[in-house]
Amino acid sequence: MTSPPEPTPSRHRLRGPFAELFRVQRRIALREQYSFTGIFLPLGLLIVFYILGVLNPGEVAGSGLTILELWTPTILVISYTAIGMLGLPVTFARDREIGWLRRVSTTPVPPWMLLAAQLVFNLIIAAVATALLIVFAVVIFGAPLTIGIDFVAVAVLAMAELFSLGLVVAAIAPSQQAANYIAGGMFFPLMFLSGLWIQPVQVGGVLQTIMYYSPTGAAVRALLYSVFNATPPYTALATMAVYTAFFFVVASRYFRWE
Repeated sequence: MTSPPEPTPSRHRLRGPFAELFRVQRRIALREQYSFTGIFLPLGLLIVFYILGVLNPGEVAGSGLTILELWTPTILVISYTAIGMLGLPVTFARDREIGWLRRVSTTPVPPWMLLAAQLVFNLIIAAVATALLIVFAVVIFGAPLTIGIDFVAVAVLAMAELFSLGLVVAAIAPSQQAANYIAGGMFFPLMFLSGLWIQPVQVGGVLQTIMYYSPTGAAVRALLYSVFNATPPYTALATMAVYTAFFFVVASRYFRWE
């Protein structure tokens, strides 16, 4: 008697649960396009500052750098902030509101895997945004920036810091609408503290100190050193590391699946 053929595993089973969760998160993000603000907004800002640099050649007072050189690290941090604050928390709040997080938490798939899938997707978006901005700044616009190991390490730390802050919003926001309001309300102060409108070197006193030690300001300061092949200040790196740990602890403490 001939035994029946063994069933062929489905394509989704071959992929595994993480790959399937990643596919779902990617499809939702492509449809709603929250995270892509972190690509298009910074690219538009870079073009604006390049035009400003062409219209106002020479060094920015007190910095020794041109407009494009000084603001490119700021725009990179704006990209990570947009992805971490406008994409990440809104996505989690939406998934919680529609019950998707609760359903995943009751399946054999561990809930942390959903978190990991969303974080990996946002890291990919951030990497694409970084590469695109560097190509425009260095290759097309001719900014003399150095992209080495120090830059990559600082960029990853900046992503971790700002994504952890986004997870805090995701943890405390009761709904998608609340996440939008909270993240939007925090986004603009973070842009100011990053130096988007005025750089710390152009101000002094208490405001300069606040900007240097804010989440976005510390990231910009560290990136600014790294793109000119200089060792980032340890104070900036330590500030980013402390913020990352603190935000992660707070997010872990208050995060809920339903």
